[in-house]
Amino acid sequence: MGAYQPQPRQYWLLTYPRTSSNLLVKILGLDEQPNVMQGHLQAGYYFLPVLKLMNGLNLHSRGVQEWTENERKQMKECYQSCFNTLNQLLEDAKKKNCSVFVKEHCNHMAHPVSITEEQSGVTLDEAPWMVDFPKIFGQLPTRSKTNETVLPDGFLRQWSPTFLIRHPALAFPSRYRASLDLNDAGGNSINGDRGTLGMTLRWSRLLYEWYSDNLTAQEAFIDGDATWPLVLDGDDVMANRDVVLRFGEILQLDKKKMRFSWETVPEKEQAEMDMRMKRYLSTLIGSEGIVKGKTAENLDIDVEAKKWQKEFGEEVAIRLEKLVRAAMPDYEFLNARKLKAKNSPLAV
Repeated sequence: MGAYQPQPRQYWLLTYPRTSSNLLVKILGLDEQPNVMQGHLQAGYYFLPVLKLMNGLNLHSRGVQEWTENERKQMKECYQSCFNTLNQLLEDAKKKNCSVFVKEHCNHMAHPVSITEEQSGVTLDEAPWMVDFPKIFGQLPTRSKTNETVLPDGFLRQWSPTFLIRHPALAFPSRYRASLDLNDAGGNSINGDRGTLGMTLRWSRLLYEWYSDNLTAQEAFIDGDATWPLVLDGDDVMANRDVVLRFGEILQLDKKKMRFSWETVPEKEQAEMDMRMKRYLSTLIGSEGIVKGKTAENLDIDVEAKKWQKEFGEEVAIRLEKLVRAAMPDYEFLNARKLKAKNSPLAV
């Protein structure tokens, strides 16, 4: 008999900025895993061009109802191009009969009408945007009311989704800090929509709830101890090896290819890296393993807010604290559903 070949799946890691997703990808050893294709640019971000175009056209300062016809055309074409590239990866994987692992920030896929309504508090008389998608089983794609992405329901249901979260009081300041280091004018504008679009768990929770409500029992089934969608907390990625190994098992990975230590990236190679990638991977490329002390254990938002005042100034600290506290209900909701080690009595 030949070696066992796991059934190919489409694994989606759904995140927001600074959740330790790069660390997780490194630990999983996806570049050496047999029968697994990973997305480009650190395993994904296929919809990143959408964010770049929004920045370039300065659309964050205006609601979608104020965009010109040309701006709308450019944005719709960008969403479609991103989708086509991602869908091509899936087609290539099917031809090779292998699994796919892709990560994406949830806010990159939220449709502009929903984003505008969230930021303005005003309900728009405009249909949600949706990319064109080939017929599924001979039927035209549909999009349910609770699906606030630009993707049709049928496409979403093709995936086995995992939501990676991290305490907002760690993720949000880290996102702002990186923007400062990169001299990102939009990211530095903590009071503007552009700089704070990723400082929320709203899109993660909405998509998690959509999956929870729409996957059939067969689609959600993993192994009797866990079901899709999954939730991983960045703290566990950094400090709970058993949870990460459990996740690798669910993904049908070769545990011998997973790694919890590695060599630092040579300085010459670091010097040749893209500036943004180098900044966002700074801890990872300069380490030989998981850096301790970056978890939310014993974290107190009041204490952290005082640190932000010293680091960023009072105005930014006040805005950061407001964003963090606003995100906590969604974080706590998702954190309560996070994956546990298999031997845990609370295993999800």
